Amino acid sequence: MSKYTFITGHNWKSNRLGGFHKFAEAACKAGHEVVFFSFPRPYYSYFMKQELYNYKSIKELSKGIEYEIAGQKLTNVTFPTFKLPNAANKILTNKMMNALERASFLSFKRFAKKWFTGTEVFVFESCDGMLYLDALRKLFPGAKMIYRPSDPMMFDGALSRYVENETRMVLGANLNILVNNDGLELYRRKIPDFDSKAKYVLLSNGVDIDSYTKTYDCPELLKKQNTILYVGAWEVEWELLFKAAAESPDFNYIVVLPNFPSAEIQKRAEETPNLFYVPGISPSQVPAWITNCSVVMVPYVTDFYKNRPLGITAKYYQAMAAHKPIVAYCDTPKLAEAGAVVTYSYDDFISAVKEAVKEGKKDYIFDLADRDWNKICQQFLAHCSNA
Repeated sequence: MSKYTFITGHNWKSNRLGGFHKFAEAACKAGHEVVFFSFPRPYYSYFMKQELYNYKSIKELSKGIEYEIAGQKLTNVTFPTFKLPNAANKILTNKMMNALERASFLSFKRFAKKWFTGTEVFVFESCDGMLYLDALRKLFPGAKMIYRPSDPMMFDGALSRYVENETRMVLGANLNILVNNDGLELYRRKIPDFDSKAKYVLLSNGVDIDSYTKTYDCPELLKKQNTILYVGAWEVEWELLFKAAAESPDFNYIVVLPNFPSAEIQKRAEETPNLFYVPGISPSQVPAWITNCSVVMVPYVTDFYKNRPLGITAKYYQAMAAHKPIVAYCDTPKLAEAGAVVTYSYDDFISAVKEAVKEGKKDYIFDLADRDWNKICQQFLAHCSNA
């Protein structure tokens, strides 16, 4: 069997219900050894207290944490570096920023030889780990380099460094596994002669359909009436939610977000009786929250969708599998084709939520059968093997 190394922004213990966690788990089930390389973890993040960035976690990952998944070994490691916050790019060149992000007190060559030796397939997520493409190709010339960007980094308005780095990754990969046509069109627009220079296939995100058709104990917060729920990692349009909460006192707006909004936003949320901010839940809890709410909302920041080619993401598949009404704000118009409601003004969003609460259980015309994670993972491994 082969050895796969996944280069990702996540830690294994985050136990996300999709993406690289699913692919790595599938690789283990197929009998492959797996390394989960969590990068970047800069030295300055030793002083942070977030899930991914804190001293204890980074020190443990630097030594390597072993797990047994489906009878196979999965090792989660990291490599701390002198990466600086993006604000430093205002005074430092792209080349200097990249160099600092690769630089460490430790030798990357020794690190790679220790943890990655035997790797036949390196799979890169859309994260700064792509900076190691050239080094890994030199150290492991026979290994395949696969790029699977769920969130392209060269979106309109992105730092030029991200555009340069991702272009090098896309053109240097043995295969790019793109999640939707939105991403494909972005690369065609940003990279001259993309179709002739890059090798790619399309493979959607997936969903654990069974998890969203079961019955769970209702989380305490969702026992309130008319619960309008967002669970996600992208920032939301808080002013929209404050307005919606004020105009719909019988509705309870709940935002589950692992990122920390400003102190001012948190204070206003605390002072709003029917608006609730929850600083994240474990991935294993997500099905219970989705299946027990009244409406799933996705209130992205105004015009967010215009430069973020995310397409129809997994959070929508989850709501569809649970037969929950969906109301989105400032996301792709393609949602309407799938049966979800997508709005582009505050008033339309508020009105749509009211209608969705009346509607209750909803059946979608979107076919989720081909989005089942088991099928997606099988296809993913096949693409990696055939690259």
